[in-house]
Amino acid sequence: MPLVKIRSVSVALTLAIAVLFIPFALTLRDLLRFGDVAAWLRLGALLAGIAAVGVALGRQRAVRSALTERQRLEEERHASDAMFAGILAIAADAVVTVDENYRIIHFNRGAEEIFGWPATEVLGQTLNVLLPERVRPHHNEFIDDFAHGQETARRMGHRREVAGRRRDGMEFPAEASISKLDLPGGRRVFTAVVRDITERRRAQENERFLADTSARLSASLGYEEVLQTIAECATPTLADACVVDVIDGGRFVRRAAQADVPNDSARAALRALVDGFELTWDSPSPVVDVIRRGRPELVPEIDDAWLEAHEEHPEGLEQWRRLGAHSMLVVPLTAGDRALGAVTLLALNGRPPFGADARALAEKFVSHASLALENARLYREAKRATEGRDQVLGIVSHDLRNPLSAIAMCAKVLRDDDGQMGAAERESLLTTIVQSADWMNRLIQDLLDVASIEAGRLSLERARQSAIALVSQAVRMFEVEASQRRLRLEVSTPPDLPPMLVDASRIVQVLGNLLNNALKFTPDGGRILVGAEAKGGNVVFFVADSGPGIPLADQPSVFDRYWHSRRTANKRGTGLGLSIAMGIVEAHGGRIWIESTPGEGATFLFSVPVESAVVTPAALASQP
Repeated sequence: MPLVKIRSVSVALTLAIAVLFIPFALTLRDLLRFGDVAAWLRLGALLAGIAAVGVALGRQRAVRSALTERQRLEEERHASDAMFAGILAIAADAVVTVDENYRIIHFNRGAEEIFGWPATEVLGQTLNVLLPERVRPHHNEFIDDFAHGQETARRMGHRREVAGRRRDGMEFPAEASISKLDLPGGRRVFTAVVRDITERRRAQENERFLADTSARLSASLGYEEVLQTIAECATPTLADACVVDVIDGGRFVRRAAQADVPNDSARAALRALVDGFELTWDSPSPVVDVIRRGRPELVPEIDDAWLEAHEEHPEGLEQWRRLGAHSMLVVPLTAGDRALGAVTLLALNGRPPFGADARALAEKFVSHASLALENARLYREAKRATEGRDQVLGIVSHDLRNPLSAIAMCAKVLRDDDGQMGAAERESLLTTIVQSADWMNRLIQDLLDVASIEAGRLSLERARQSAIALVSQAVRMFEVEASQRRLRLEVSTPPDLPPMLVDASRIVQVLGNLLNNALKFTPDGGRILVGAEAKGGNVVFFVADSGPGIPLADQPSVFDRYWHSRRTANKRGTGLGLSIAMGIVEAHGGRIWIESTPGEGATFLFSVPVESAVVTPAALASQP
């Protein structure tokens, strides 16, 4: 009976007792006045009625108290159920309850978010709708074994990882805990708590990838090997294709590429882009901007409009289309504040565009790659320095020994002279001493110039100069030697050459080194042509000889330090002259090169910007 009705009955019984007291008082009065038997009987009946009503009222109060306590307990249970339901509703993990037929009877909000199913659609379906097909038979066997076993629950992590299936069919890794509960009436339900561990699995895989690539990158200190390893490690985890661009000596060098695609055409296109199209600081490629700014750049979509804006070579557009890249991520290779290059990651058909997670992993990978590349560069520089030291020691021990021995021999002869030596013989000995000292001084100056060029500290005192005057000054230095060997030393300089803003002594030094080299390899009676001409915004100087020429295999090495030609020379050199010439020309903003056909002589050429094309520090400072 509801508590409200119990209260109404209690009120009615209380009123009944109150009403019964009226006849009781009247009967008691009659009994005292008359004392007859009827009054006694009526009094007993009234007492019995009052007692019965009182007993009923007491029982009603007990029932009301019990119902009040029951109602309180019921309210507390409802509050507990509401709190439990609220906890389940906001839980990040999926909480799924199934009956003994494995049909879903509870599906919380966390389950909706993880599996992608709304509860209204999944309730009543079998548990298999949440499982990949490959695991359904095994999973059902597991639940059967658990149902008939002694365990009432298995905690998360008790078993190995399981797999779930989202509404779109995508499979994901998960951990699950399961419990069983027997309800009144013989019913049994199973509740599973499922946790999506996709992010944790991805983080573990990323850490494993970074550890593995770090080990691979540190396995070698060879510069080329490290470059290739960077490209190989990036695919296929980070991208379908990877290109590594480095800055070597201020120039872009595209040294490595890797493609993880089965399409031979795409791999060929990637190789063609790397080998056939060199970057410059003026290229519109995003690689140049990334290296300059030192910040990654994401290109979410590569289309024809983007390609036409960022590819300067028409042939390159076709190669990009053959490659089929639709998204690009360029990350700079840096060591401290110094740019080393950039890693370009490309997504081809089938891979989704690069997102925030891919970018974060790529930046961590490139951080490891930058460290490995810098270590390899430092090792290469240290190796070069050691080789340079050994070469310098070899030059000093060999080339200085001859003039020093000559000086010592001549000095000994002069000291031991007893006055019988003639004036001509004495003059010859003194001339040998002076020439030997000049040769030693030139060798030392060459070594100092090489050190200055290598350190980037070659000083230039620029002034407005005439190319004709510089050529004439250089030629005069070698006229006597050319005459003695019957060499025709000819000059070709048109009168309208534009002025230059250069260090005159340094340009004469370059011409002198080239002339000295030509004299070494030109046979007696041969011809050497020295001159200059205006071409574009430059003055191009040249020194051509009629010697045996330079083999094609040797031409890429002629400007290397300490390099000596295998051709027959009239005199031995230090192997530094052409290297010094290249350093001086490049310091002026020009370039030096060779044109030679074996058997037909060699021509050395170098360009220097004319005065209007030279950018001086003062001009830079005046720019806005």
